[in-house]
Amino acid sequence: MDIKLAPRPKNEERRIVAVKRTGLIDGGQNDNFAIFCEVAKALTGWEYVAFSLFDENFQCKISTTNGTDNDKGERDQFNVCSYVLLSSEPTLIHDLSKDEKWKTHPALKKESHFLGYAGFPVINKDNYALGSFCLMNPDPSSLSKKEIDLLKGLATRIAHQIDIQTEQKETTAASVQNVLKTFNSNVSSESFDDLNAFLSLCSGKIISHDEYLKLSSLGLADYDSNKEIILSSEGAALQKQMKLQTKVMKRSIIKTEDRPAFLDDLLGEL
Repeated sequence: MDIKLAPRPKNEERRIVAVKRTGLIDGGQNDNFAIFCEVAKALTGWEYVAFSLFDENFQCKISTTNGTDNDKGERDQFNVCSYVLLSSEPTLIHDLSKDEKWKTHPALKKESHFLGYAGFPVINKDNYALGSFCLMNPDPSSLSKKEIDLLKGLATRIAHQIDIQTEQKETTAASVQNVLKTFNSNVSSESFDDLNAFLSLCSGKIISHDEYLKLSSLGLADYDSNKEIILSSEGAALQKQMKLQTKVMKRSIIKTEDRPAFLDDLLGEL
């Protein structure tokens, strides 16, 4: 039998870019998302729950309730979760063996298979369906309206966590780039060790005598009246320019659909 590809969302190319921006596929993120799967399982009593992202070719499981995270399955016509990406509403199937579309699914011929299915799209702030939050049960099964609403909320929280992690990752990368660029444009040094020693001194760590001598030759370090190694006035000015000086930690409010989530901006305010 010629197996076809599952249909792709209309915004597939941009959606894939959004998925890759997350850095979650093959990123060992199971622990960060396992709680959502466990809560869904406890809430419904269904046997299996999985959170997956979808790249060009595969359904990539990030976290599951049976320890099969990091598994990948092709996005072919028999990949039920692929169809979840096509709608903003959940895909609910009481009995796959009785469903007109799925009753001939090859998996139903196996001795052990699932019949009840519920798939919720994980949609980020830019309205891209990054993946699915799906539940499966051996027996024909349906969810109550309250369970559906709660699972929608969990899928929304997964998407929100992905958005936050992605933004923090990109902010961190941009900050590191800014630190390197600023240091290189102000200091006549070709050694990464000099930057490392300077960052150590900025963070209050003890540096070696050799490291002090090099930073001193660059005009970045000096001794105070107690013979302690400190930043020179030039070093302190560079620290400020690199935005590495200590500030009071602020708390940012990021709006969700129905309530604010408070998050510490761990890098931008340091």
